[in-house]
Amino acid sequence: MAGERERARRPRRNGPGRVRLHIVLLALLGAAALLGGVVGRRMLESRTEGLARQARASALLEETVRQSVEAASGTETDKALLSAVSTGASSRKRALREAIAAQAAQGTPDREIAAAALGTLKEGILDRVADEARRAEIAGRLDAAAPGIALAAGAEAQRQAGEVNAAAVRMQLQVSEPWYPLMYYYAALLFAGVFLLLFALALLLLYLRGDEEKRAGMGRRLEVMDYLLPFMAGVLAFTLYPIVRVVIMSFQERYRLEGSFAGWGPGNYRYVLEGIPGTTNYFLQGLLNTLLYVLYTVPIATALAVVIAYLLNQKLRFSALFQTAYFLPMVTSVTAVGLVWRWIFNRNFGVLNFILSLFGVGQVDFLQKAGNSLTVLVIFGIWSSLPFTIILLLSGLQNIDETYYTVARVDGAKAFRIFRRITVPLLAPTIGLVLIINSISAFKVFTEVKVLFSGYPGPVKNLYTVVYYIYDMMYENRELGRAAAAAILLFLIIFAFTMLQRFIQRRWKYD
Repeated sequence: MAGERERARRPRRNGPGRVRLHIVLLALLGAAALLGGVVGRRMLESRTEGLARQARASALLEETVRQSVEAASGTETDKALLSAVSTGASSRKRALREAIAAQAAQGTPDREIAAAALGTLKEGILDRVADEARRAEIAGRLDAAAPGIALAAGAEAQRQAGEVNAAAVRMQLQVSEPWYPLMYYYAALLFAGVFLLLFALALLLLYLRGDEEKRAGMGRRLEVMDYLLPFMAGVLAFTLYPIVRVVIMSFQERYRLEGSFAGWGPGNYRYVLEGIPGTTNYFLQGLLNTLLYVLYTVPIATALAVVIAYLLNQKLRFSALFQTAYFLPMVTSVTAVGLVWRWIFNRNFGVLNFILSLFGVGQVDFLQKAGNSLTVLVIFGIWSSLPFTIILLLSGLQNIDETYYTVARVDGAKAFRIFRRITVPLLAPTIGLVLIINSISAFKVFTEVKVLFSGYPGPVKNLYTVVYYIYDMMYENRELGRAAAAAILLFLIIFAFTMLQRFIQRRWKYD
């Protein structure tokens, strides 16, 4: 019994076994990833070479045919003769396509391929011309132009073949193609393979140099890593990598989806901040609109939410019904609700204009008049942000100890004084959290604008927001680098605004 108790008190020493298991698994996974990356890279290179050969052969054929027809036609105006020349050249294209492809695969020089193709085309053209004098004249033209045609066709073939690169081919891969993951993610596989092998090697060296106690400690630390690994993998793949990639992309000028860009530099930031001289800078316009939207929406929505949450927290009849009514927007699609608000703001038969008409106010063009655009957006934004704000504030109110209220009522404090002196100060941390969350959300306003104004940033493009500018650059103009630069600037603005709010909250004192 004493021996069993001693063994029970003795700490587990399964660490060395866990370390050995990790060394083997990491080495196997690293080798598999490295092998997959190497194979994927070779497959992609082979595919690129094949497409380059196809582009080269196609360019040789098309350029030789085009220039041969132009040389044979010369200054002729006879439509029958021109038709015969074109038909004669077209009659040999099919056979030439296969021959040129075979010669290109064998590595035959471009000029030799073009010269041989020119001879075949010459025969086809002359076969269609019946007049002997015309045939001799056309043959002379083709012979005289042969060196230039071969040179031009070779240069065009080299140019088009040079445009085929691994990056472009990789972006054109289809998901349904065999071995797509290996070819598309070969770089990530190579990096992962090298990293895992180096990690396994480091563990092996530590294992060999350490004693039993150190090996047990390594095992305990690896056990913690095993539990954190799934979460960390998700964070690295879907959070950290996109952030780093956007930062890099923001410094790649004229970046394209296939990975090409004009060069490195701050040109994207310069364009975003300065725009095109003599035209409207939509980023600065969007920044101003976004700041106004935040300054109008967040304080008003928070103040309304505090009052509504305070009332809902009272033990009133039908409070559950009112809570459901206030929380409905939170479970409703913003797009669907936005369409409803478009009908509410409609000039001719909107509900809001009908209510205003009862008080003698004429029809107001909310959606088509530029001066009303921001007001419409703020109203919709306040309404859509209320549910989440009320939930947070209601949870904060329910955490306030009822003893404070009881003591205040015993002392004869009125309801408004209790609200101002007890509820608001104790609710301050929650209000601060709400202000930060709603500010971040308001800075990212986009869907509301797109839905209310039928996909446009206001009736006369006067209601650009920063996120709409990013969307416009990315999807309409295909300027991904500039969109990334605008996204980084938006992040910095939100970060600075959040830090300012936190600084103010730390200075927030109550009497």
